[in-house]
Amino acid sequence: MPGGVKCGVEECIYNDHNNHCTADAIEVMSNGNEIVGTTKGTRCATFEFERHTNDYGEIVR
Repeated sequence: MPGGVKCGVEECIYNDHNNHCTADAIEVMSNGNEIVGTTKGTRCATFEFERHTNDYGEIVR
């Protein structure tokens, strides 16, 4: 992935926790509300949830 692709979603498995995307490729599409003139009108289809656990081993979001 080119170094210029940033990711602010800490829960994504492709976020290297320095806000860089490590996926080989990304897919971004509209979110279905037909308002794609803003960032709220898009979504990243590459997103994959990374499970986070707390100090007790419980999965948290």
